[in-house]
Amino acid sequence: MNSEYTILWIDDDSKRREKSNEWLGRDDRIEVLPFAPMDIASELIGGDQNTLDQKNPDLALVDWYLQTDGYGGDGPSIEGILHDQYSDMPVYGFSGQYGDRQFMRESKQGENRFEIITAPDKITAQDLIDDIKYYRAIESKKGGGLSGILDLLGADAEYKQKIQSILPQEFVEGIPEEENYDPGGILRFARWVRHRFIPQPGLLWDDIWLATKLGMTTGVLERYQEEFSQAEYNGIFSHRTSRWWRPEVTSHLAELADEQGESINRTWKDAPTILGISQYEIAECVVCDNKYPETVAAGKADEKPEFQVHFRCRNIEISRSSPFEDIRVLVRQ
Repeated sequence: MNSEYTILWIDDDSKRREKSNEWLGRDDRIEVLPFAPMDIASELIGGDQNTLDQKNPDLALVDWYLQTDGYGGDGPSIEGILHDQYSDMPVYGFSGQYGDRQFMRESKQGENRFEIITAPDKITAQDLIDDIKYYRAIESKKGGGLSGILDLLGADAEYKQKIQSILPQEFVEGIPEEENYDPGGILRFARWVRHRFIPQPGLLWDDIWLATKLGMTTGVLERYQEEFSQAEYNGIFSHRTSRWWRPEVTSHLAELADEQGESINRTWKDAPTILGISQYEIAECVVCDNKYPETVAAGKADEKPEFQVHFRCRNIEISRSSPFEDIRVLVRQ
């Protein structure tokens, strides 16, 4: 039976290569092609790509540290070789040392080269399949104009101007046909979505931002997710993280307020009344312990914002252009 997806697994660990298919749960939809670093380099650089070209790989998984006598490079060097031949093939980096401080420092240099960098035990077949489907969806929208991008993001036409204003210049009129532009446009657009549009709060909010703007603790949010289901982001790569369209949230909250004869001035103060949130469930600032924090801050500048705080209880670290939120860090008393 022919598999639907082909994935390269490039690793200096022979035992892990041999069991690469097991790592992905022996999913029949995926064919895993394991390679030692020197073997993949020889096949690509040597000019004999018949095996790979016939397989038409969809994605590559590359070990970051390649400690082998036969190959003098590392994971990032393999990434470069792969993208020289397959400019739009996503390449994911992984390492058993993921999470170690030294690795995290070193991997910073590869954040703009790999689509993601992760631990091998966090790689799942279903995530990879969903990712590949989204990369294929991006490819299908080449030359489709801005409406193609809206389709990919699951955005209505009313978002056209907002999204166009934050797109990289090369995509303001849509994803260009590759023959008329530099190769690799699929990956560049996917990276913008995965590394900027989705993670940076702006048009989209994550769960902590949503809870904060609705004036509730994060533990209460689950009860109200169904109420705001129409605002849930269902565009490309939505399977990996929960996000909410900010305009849809505020619009639905305004509708609820209108039904109750109420008005919305500041969502974080008015939403608890509209939604019937008890006083014990209203968010509190982690710095001053007073209720109704308006924003979210990080503990440090290089950490993910995850603390509900008042504007007065944080410092602005980096100002971003609208509609993205500023990066904030906690004020240390």
